[in-house]
Amino acid sequence: MSDLERVLAEVLAEVKPAPDERNKALELFERVKHLIEENLRLPYDYTIELHGSVAKGTELRGDIDLDVFVLIRYEDLSEAWLKENVVAPLYEVFRRVYSSTKLKYATHPYINIKVGNYEIDVVPAYWARDISEIRTAVDRTPFHTRYVISRLDERSRDEVRLLKSFLKGVGVYGAEIKVEGFSGYLAELLVIKYGSFVNVIRSATSWRYGEVLVIDGSVDSLTASKLRRIFRAPLIVLDPIDTRRNAASAVSAESLAKFVAASYMFLENPSTSFFRTSRLEPAVTRTTGQQLKQVVEATDRELLGVVFGVARGTPPDVIWGKLRSVARSLLNLLRKYGFTTVSYLVWSDEESEALLLVTVLPRELPRYEIHAGPPLGKRSDMAAYMAANSRRPGALGPYVDPDGRLFFLIPRRFRYPYQVVESYVSSLRDLELLYPIKVLRDAAEVESYVAQKSSDELVKALERVVLLRLL
Repeated sequence: MSDLERVLAEVLAEVKPAPDERNKALELFERVKHLIEENLRLPYDYTIELHGSVAKGTELRGDIDLDVFVLIRYEDLSEAWLKENVVAPLYEVFRRVYSSTKLKYATHPYINIKVGNYEIDVVPAYWARDISEIRTAVDRTPFHTRYVISRLDERSRDEVRLLKSFLKGVGVYGAEIKVEGFSGYLAELLVIKYGSFVNVIRSATSWRYGEVLVIDGSVDSLTASKLRRIFRAPLIVLDPIDTRRNAASAVSAESLAKFVAASYMFLENPSTSFFRTSRLEPAVTRTTGQQLKQVVEATDRELLGVVFGVARGTPPDVIWGKLRSVARSLLNLLRKYGFTTVSYLVWSDEESEALLLVTVLPRELPRYEIHAGPPLGKRSDMAAYMAANSRRPGALGPYVDPDGRLFFLIPRRFRYPYQVVESYVSSLRDLELLYPIKVLRDAAEVESYVAQKSSDELVKALERVVLLRLL
């Protein structure tokens, strides 16, 4: 047995649920289904179906979620009608039985219930009899389930489990805004296309930005170019159920690059450390905050960030969406003023607090910077340039560089990264849901803040961005 085969066998033994774990999940579905049937009174036909990884047989041990769909055949179905006639009454029913019951909203209202190690989502949707009848993204789910079941056998379901565990280990599993990665359905499609986990990652090592994949067959260059113009996404995987849709639309350029790089690294040196399972989780050798601070300083970087407060009841997708928007704006501003972002992270407890951290080069910029003028021959531009810069306090020039271009040497607006961050924070508007509490000006302040948190997720993420580790 090769090292690769040994690693995959070891991982599969850990990620495949035991029969009793799966049986308990199916029993729980039947209890939930019974509660709905007993309490939901509608003047329209409806059916209750199990979807998601359990229905398709691709669930992972210790990570079993149940997607219970209430499909309603009502032509005038709307979000408001669902809330009033389905979600609200069922919420009261489940709240009396399960104290963990919560109302949630992503692109659609639904009910979330936690029972022991199991998590249940009760999702109302329109009962589409044909793909042409779908009205929202959730209406498409039953068609996905039936397609995957029809294409996977027992062996290939295990290959999906390996791929999902690998994606989790690399940190790119999940289509939600927090991750911007690979959905479970996308993982299933990739195994359907390539046949095995190893074939998926071997193929991934040759993917490029804008890669176009169809599940059955291939596309010619002309069609691929057309699809790139239509979808404008880092990875394009045509949904076999609805080819107008990109099943990989959630995958960001960053997540795609992480997956491709990790695939190459794993094939070069197979190891269980690439996978995320409860038992194969590597023992954490915690890097102390002081050690991270020393690494930052030894590499001439600065580590800094912003702590945000989160308005109570803000949906997680909204929190992560706003965090990523703030991150993009701040990284662009740092670049504008001469700093290079080496790495960054966004984090939230999804209740009251959020965090943006960046590491940048250099820690300090020179007092002055060169402000180059327009090319020779543009008289009006030259006049405006000369007038504006000659009036700048402390400016030196004009002078001519070796290429014959005029320039001034002018005082730099910001010399330290924290000055850019503080200026940006002071300019923020629309702060009702996400509002700045404090700027962490350097690695010492970041170390102090993280030390107060009891979040392994945050500490691991910080280690990754400081030590520049994919895993």
